[in-house]
Amino acid sequence: MRALAVLRTRWQTAALLLLATIVSGCAAAPDLVGLAAGGTAGALTANPYVGYGVAVGTRAATDASLNYIMRTRQGTEQEAIIHEVGLMQVGETRAWKVEHSIPIGNAEGRMQVTRLINNPIAPCKEVAFTVVDKKTKSFFLTTACQANGQWHWAQAEPAVPRWGFLQ
Repeated sequence: MRALAVLRTRWQTAALLLLATIVSGCAAAPDLVGLAAGGTAGALTANPYVGYGVAVGTRAATDASLNYIMRTRQGTEQEAIIHEVGLMQVGETRAWKVEHSIPIGNAEGRMQVTRLINNPIAPCKEVAFTVVDKKTKSFFLTTACQANGQWHWAQAEPAVPRWGFLQ
Protein backbone atom coordinates (compact mmCIF):
# COMPACT_ATOMS: atom_id res chain seq x y z
CA MET A 1 0.00 0.00 0.00
CA ARG A 2 2.83 2.35 0.88
CA ALA A 3 4.53 1.61 -2.45
CA LEU A 4 1.35 2.60 -4.28
CA ALA A 5 1.22 5.91 -2.39
CA VAL A 6 4.87 6.59 -3.25
CA LEU A 7 4.19 5.85 -6.92
CA ARG A 8 1.13 8.12 -6.92
CA THR A 9 3.21 10.93 -5.38
CA ARG A 10 5.92 10.39 -8.00
CA TRP A 11 3.40 10.56 -10.84
CA GLN A 12 1.89 13.73 -9.38
CA THR A 13 5.38 15.21 -9.19
CA ALA A 14 6.03 14.21 -12.80
CA ALA A 15 2.74 15.83 -13.86
CA LEU A 16 3.70 19.04 -12.05
CA LEU A 17 7.10 19.01 -13.74
CA LEU A 18 5.43 18.55 -17.11
CA LEU A 19 3.12 21.47 -16.38
CA ALA A 20 6.11 23.59 -15.33
CA THR A 21 7.82 22.68 -18.61
CA ILE A 22 4.83 23.79 -20.63
CA VAL A 23 4.60 27.06 -18.71
CA SER A 24 8.34 27.82 -18.84
CA GLY A 25 8.84 27.01 -22.51
CA CYS A 26 11.12 24.54 -24.21
CA ALA A 27 14.40 25.67 -22.61
CA ALA A 28 13.83 23.77 -19.38
CA ALA A 29 12.14 20.75 -20.96
CA PRO A 30 15.19 18.46 -21.25
CA ASP A 31 16.20 19.07 -17.64
CA LEU A 32 12.71 18.54 -16.25
CA VAL A 33 12.00 15.45 -18.34
CA GLY A 34 15.36 13.97 -17.35
CA LEU A 35 14.70 14.76 -13.70
CA ALA A 36 11.27 13.12 -13.80
CA ALA A 37 12.48 10.02 -15.64
CA GLY A 38 15.57 9.64 -13.47
CA GLY A 39 13.65 10.15 -10.25
CA THR A 40 11.06 7.60 -11.26
CA ALA A 41 13.66 5.05 -12.40
CA GLY A 42 15.69 5.57 -9.24
CA ALA A 43 12.64 5.12 -7.04
CA LEU A 44 11.39 2.05 -8.87
CA THR A 45 14.76 0.29 -8.82
CA ALA A 46 15.94 1.70 -5.47
CA ASN A 47 19.26 2.32 -7.20
CA PRO A 48 20.50 5.91 -7.50
CA TYR A 49 22.98 4.97 -10.24
CA VAL A 50 20.20 3.66 -12.45
CA GLY A 51 18.21 6.83 -11.75
CA TYR A 52 21.19 9.02 -12.63
CA GLY A 53 21.87 7.09 -15.84
CA VAL A 54 18.25 7.29 -16.92
CA ALA A 55 18.14 11.01 -16.10
CA VAL A 56 21.26 11.82 -18.13
CA GLY A 57 20.18 9.67 -21.07
CA THR A 58 16.65 11.04 -21.12
CA ARG A 59 17.89 14.62 -20.89
CA ALA A 60 20.30 14.09 -23.80
CA ALA A 61 17.63 12.45 -25.95
CA THR A 62 15.07 15.17 -25.20
CA ASP A 63 17.59 17.93 -25.91
CA ALA A 64 18.62 16.34 -29.22
CA SER A 65 14.98 15.87 -30.23
CA LEU A 66 14.07 19.49 -29.50
CA ASN A 67 17.15 20.74 -31.38
CA TYR A 68 16.18 18.62 -34.40
CA ILE A 69 12.63 19.96 -34.34
CA MET A 70 13.84 23.57 -34.12
CA ARG A 71 16.38 23.09 -36.95
CA THR A 72 13.66 21.57 -39.15
CA ARG A 73 11.27 24.45 -38.46
CA GLN A 74 13.98 27.05 -39.06
CA GLY A 75 14.94 25.30 -42.28
CA THR A 76 11.34 25.60 -43.46
CA GLU A 77 11.45 29.36 -42.84
CA GLN A 78 14.76 29.71 -44.66
CA GLU A 79 13.53 27.68 -47.64
CA ALA A 80 10.41 29.84 -47.91
CA ILE A 81 12.55 32.98 -48.06
CA ILE A 82 15.13 31.63 -50.53
CA HIS A 83 12.42 30.30 -52.86
CA GLU A 84 10.89 33.75 -53.15
CA VAL A 85 14.31 35.42 -53.55
CA GLY A 86 15.01 33.31 -56.63
CA LEU A 87 11.83 34.58 -58.30
CA MET A 88 12.39 38.25 -57.48
CA GLN A 89 13.98 41.09 -59.45
CA VAL A 90 16.20 43.82 -57.99
CA GLY A 91 14.11 46.34 -56.05
CA GLU A 92 11.10 44.04 -55.81
CA THR A 93 9.50 43.58 -52.39
CA ARG A 94 7.44 40.57 -51.32
CA ALA A 95 5.91 39.13 -48.20
CA TRP A 96 6.79 35.66 -46.94
CA LYS A 97 5.02 33.52 -44.39
CA VAL A 98 5.44 30.08 -42.85
CA GLU A 99 2.65 28.28 -41.02
CA HIS A 100 3.83 25.12 -39.29
CA SER A 101 1.58 22.09 -38.82
CA ILE A 102 1.77 22.72 -35.07
CA PRO A 103 0.97 26.44 -34.86
CA ILE A 104 3.81 27.39 -32.54
CA GLY A 105 6.54 29.62 -33.90
CA ASN A 106 4.82 30.61 -37.13
CA ALA A 107 6.77 33.42 -38.76
CA GLU A 108 6.35 35.98 -41.47
CA GLY A 109 8.02 39.06 -42.82
CA ARG A 110 8.95 41.04 -45.89
CA MET A 111 11.94 40.80 -48.19
CA GLN A 112 13.56 42.86 -50.89
CA VAL A 113 16.33 42.06 -53.34
CA THR A 114 18.67 45.03 -52.96
CA ARG A 115 21.20 44.26 -55.70
CA LEU A 116 22.39 41.72 -58.23
CA ILE A 117 25.98 40.58 -57.84
CA ASN A 118 27.39 39.30 -61.13
CA ASN A 119 30.52 37.25 -60.83
CA PRO A 120 32.16 34.53 -62.93
CA ILE A 121 31.26 31.74 -60.51
CA ALA A 122 27.51 32.25 -60.04
CA PRO A 123 24.90 35.00 -60.14
CA CYS A 124 24.08 36.24 -56.65
CA LYS A 125 21.49 38.51 -55.09
CA GLU A 126 21.76 40.54 -51.92
CA VAL A 127 18.53 40.33 -49.98
CA ALA A 128 17.20 42.25 -46.99
CA PHE A 129 14.42 40.59 -45.05
CA THR A 130 12.50 40.88 -41.84
CA VAL A 131 11.29 38.17 -39.52
CA VAL A 132 8.25 39.09 -37.48
CA ASP A 133 7.05 36.84 -34.73
CA LYS A 134 4.58 37.75 -32.02
CA LYS A 135 6.80 40.08 -30.02
CA THR A 136 9.77 41.06 -32.18
CA LYS A 137 10.66 42.27 -35.63
CA SER A 138 14.20 41.51 -36.75
CA PHE A 139 16.05 42.77 -39.84
CA PHE A 140 18.66 40.74 -41.74
CA LEU A 141 20.89 41.26 -44.78
CA THR A 142 22.43 38.28 -46.59
CA THR A 143 23.39 36.93 -49.99
CA ALA A 144 21.86 34.17 -52.10
CA CYS A 145 23.52 32.58 -55.15
CA GLN A 146 22.27 30.38 -57.96
CA ALA A 147 23.86 26.98 -58.56
CA ASN A 148 22.55 24.23 -60.83
CA GLY A 149 19.35 26.16 -61.47
CA GLN A 150 18.44 26.60 -57.80
CA TRP A 151 19.00 29.42 -55.36
CA HIS A 152 20.88 28.78 -52.11
CA TRP A 153 22.17 30.88 -49.25
CA ALA A 154 25.74 32.05 -49.85
CA GLN A 155 26.45 31.07 -46.24
CA ALA A 156 25.33 27.74 -44.82
CA GLU A 157 22.26 29.49 -43.41
CA PRO A 158 21.80 33.05 -42.21
CA ALA A 159 23.90 33.17 -39.05
CA VAL A 160 21.61 34.92 -36.62
CA PRO A 161 20.96 34.39 -32.92
CA ARG A 162 17.28 33.64 -33.55
CA TRP A 163 18.30 30.72 -35.76
CA GLY A 164 20.94 29.45 -33.34
CA PHE A 165 24.01 30.53 -35.32
CA LEU A 166 23.57 27.55 -37.64
CA GLN A 167 26.40 28.66 -39.92
